[in-house]
Amino acid sequence: MSDILFPALAVACLVILCCFVILFLIRKQRFTREEETRRLVVLQEKIAAALADEGFETDKESFKTSLKIASLTTGLQRPRLENLAKLDKQPPEKYRILSKLALQGLGAEEIAAILDISTVEAVQLLSLSQVAKINH
Repeated sequence: MSDILFPALAVACLVILCCFVILFLIRKQRFTREEETRRLVVLQEKIAAALADEGFETDKESFKTSLKIASLTTGLQRPRLENLAKLDKQPPEKYRILSKLALQGLGAEEIAAILDISTVEAVQLLSLSQVAKINH
C-alpha cells in the first residue's frame, strides 16, 4: 500500500507546487499590468494638463519670435562663416614668403629681419607653418 501511496503523494505535491507557481506568475502579471495602467493614467493626466495650459499660445508666439530672430541671425552670419571656411584661399603674402625662406634654411632671426617682424612672431609663425604642413 505504501508503494502506491508514496508516488501518488509525490505527484500530488508536484501538482500543488505547480499550482502555486502558476498562481504566483498570474499575480505577478496582474501586478505588472496594474502598474502599467497607473503609469498610463498619470501620463494621460499630464498630457491633458499640458493641452489645457492657458499659456500655451503665449509660449507659441514667443517661440515663433525667437525662431525668426535666430533665422535672421543665421542668415547674417552665414556669409561671414562661409568666408572663414574657404580652404582654397591663398595665405597672405607674408606667410608665403616666410614658408619659402624657411625652406631655404633661414632661421627665425633672419626671417624676422627680412619680414620686419619680431623674432618671437617669426618663431610662432614657423611653428604654425610646421603644424599646417602636418595637417595637410
